[in-house]
Amino acid sequence: MIPVNEPLLTGNEKKYLAECIDTGWISSEGPFVRQFEQGIAARVSRRHGIAVSNGSVALEAAVAALGIGEGDEVIIPTFTIISCAAAVVRAGAMPVLIDSDPITWNIDAEKLKIKLKDEIDRKGNKKIKAIMVVHIYGLPVDMEPILELAEKYRLLIIEDAAEMLGQTYKGQPCGSYGDITPFPERFQQNPYFKRVSTNSK
Repeated sequence: MIPVNEPLLTGNEKKYLAECIDTGWISSEGPFVRQFEQGIAARVSRRHGIAVSNGSVALEAAVAALGIGEGDEVIIPTFTIISCAAAVVRAGAMPVLIDSDPITWNIDAEKLKIKLKDEIDRKGNKKIKAIMVVHIYGLPVDMEPILELAEKYRLLIIEDAAEMLGQTYKGQPCGSYGDITPFPERFQQNPYFKRVSTNSK
């Protein structure tokens, strides 16, 4: 088997596991989790980070934290994992699909602009509350036009940065642009280490 990725083991793992077992902190809380949360938040220039149980929960927490609910609409790209749409639906909101750019596979900012102009300017749609951008395969979404559209239409940005930890866009960490950022990927295959980061408590 050729793995997609391999865990980076530095030699202290047994010591850390023993410390968790000895202290009784073996799930969802404890000094290692807090250290992890703070480290991830700092890495993406955020004040807060929260470790959650899995990627779907990270996305659902992000949607809920922004107050998105029944009758609202959230724009999502066509090329993404089903958990993005599911998080919106579970909140009682409706996902609105925008085509992805055929070169980058990220959300197409020009098509987003056309959709917002049609839905909000022309039709007066007040249901759209947020844009969920999903950076794909280590290639950042072109955030500048997205941020301009979000500001113009007063929309929130959920920045799914699962594939972007350590990547930057215009010198700023990916995951630092949205109002809230779920990082719903596996970390060392540990189901407790998914995370959400934000600047708002």
